[in-house]
Amino acid sequence: MGFQGFSTALIAACCIASPLAHSQPSEQSFPQRIITVAPHLSEMVDAAGGAERLVGVSAYSNFPESVKKLPITSDSRSVDLERMKQLKPDLIIYWRGGMPETQIESIKKTFSSTGNKGQAATQIISVEPKRLIDIAKDIEAIGKVLGTQAIANKNAKEFSAQIAALKSKYQSSNKRKVRVFYQVWSQPLMTLNQDHLIADIIQICGGEQLFAKEKLLVPTVSREAVVAANPEIIFTATDSSSMKVDWSMWTSIPQLAASKNKAFIALDGDMISRPSPRIIQGANKICSEIDKIR
Repeated sequence: MGFQGFSTALIAACCIASPLAHSQPSEQSFPQRIITVAPHLSEMVDAAGGAERLVGVSAYSNFPESVKKLPITSDSRSVDLERMKQLKPDLIIYWRGGMPETQIESIKKTFSSTGNKGQAATQIISVEPKRLIDIAKDIEAIGKVLGTQAIANKNAKEFSAQIAALKSKYQSSNKRKVRVFYQVWSQPLMTLNQDHLIADIIQICGGEQLFAKEKLLVPTVSREAVVAANPEIIFTATDSSSMKVDWSMWTSIPQLAASKNKAFIALDGDMISRPSPRIIQGANKICSEIDKIR
């Protein structure tokens, strides 16, 4: 598959760390010039009530609409420190799993506690949810940093309610588990283990995630192993809803349960790979498709 943009971001997102790590200047002030260093982070700032304060974003940032016009200062493999300095941020938000540690250290070194050329120090924070509910917590945390707690807490509460609704509808002891294979990449064939955020969604939806106990967050598995596990439904994600997925690797095996169920589901990468409030749309899709198999 040619899902390079999505897959690079997803595979890079494997190094998930603590929910919120940050260093703040001694005097509390609310940031007015924000740079985000991953596409979903502009969405998190928006949910926290600070979208109008964004001055720079990463490549592939496309929500809210206003961020499409902002300067791009990074992608999953590089960061433009000079452009960042020109934008004079007082807050930088990054995703540790979204770029090499060396680049994160470069950002921290460039925007040290002494500030940028005599300006006030730049706050640098990391938002990295491990479970769906952590997204709500991180919205609240960003809102606290921005001084926008009212709207942040409101949106976090709404997101938490959406999670609760999913659990109420699909997490039932009366319904059997459905064997799920989540395909990150086709060659080499890669999936996710139980520590990934998407694994939390599959569990909420009533799925039994194949290869969940693998040690690596994004393990490589063999086609033979997948066939032996006999998934009843297979998911993957694409960069674009118009992108056609080649499922022939699986449809060529008629005895596979997923083939019998005709259950090969392509998800919108923006709605499932980004840990922001929009991920609830991808979660709803996964839940509804799993429920059809029961």
